[in-house]
Amino acid sequence: MIYAGIMAAGFGVRMHRQDIPKPFLSLGSRPIIIHTLEQFFINPRVDSVIVVVAETWKTYADDLIRKYNTMGKEVTVISGGESKTESVSLVTKYITKKFSMGDEDILITHDAIRPFVTQRMIDENIDVALQYGAASTVMTTNDTIVMSADGKRLSEIPAKFMMLAEQTPQTFNLKAVKIVFDKAEAEGVKLGSETELARLFLRFGGEIYLVRGEYSNTKIINPYDLEISNALLRERSK
Repeated sequence: MIYAGIMAAGFGVRMHRQDIPKPFLSLGSRPIIIHTLEQFFINPRVDSVIVVVAETWKTYADDLIRKYNTMGKEVTVISGGESKTESVSLVTKYITKKFSMGDEDILITHDAIRPFVTQRMIDENIDVALQYGAASTVMTTNDTIVMSADGKRLSEIPAKFMMLAEQTPQTFNLKAVKIVFDKAEAEGVKLGSETELARLFLRFGGEIYLVRGEYSNTKIINPYDLEISNALLRERSK
């Protein structure tokens, strides 16, 4: 089985909207999350979709998704955690409870606010995770990345060829990522405070292989991002 976990639990204060979470804002004529979900609905390899939202928005999300899920794919809405890492752990717990877990089962995780994910990225994530156990979508950066130890002075300039921008999807063998969560909980790691699942996966001995992303696979975080995304959507609709 191949599961898709769509992360939509964050509000996002940088959008300057307190009335509605970012994934439910409109992009063109439809909510951002619907654009994102449709890419997983149309992919024939994805068997089941689990959408993670804030507890208070579960009913809203469920009604919205059912309205637009014309593909009839199985979709479940569950409550998320304090961080994306904790939300993914809740997806694994849901799957473990509802389904039997096979050795080849895959969980592909994706930000709900990255609506321009492509079928190529989804397929390559699945292929790499099936072969190696874990995949992360990344892009080279146009800018040189610098480091500052104190936030005031430049302390290091890493080699540019080593610097990659992390995107999603991130995809894992389901049993492998569950083992990571079990180890983390046994050691008292607070998943709600761990913002990077890939870092946790590496910490407990996992290896993650790379999938090439796209510059258009942007994360809609603030009003400027939404404006650019609307322009991109209009251009693609011509």
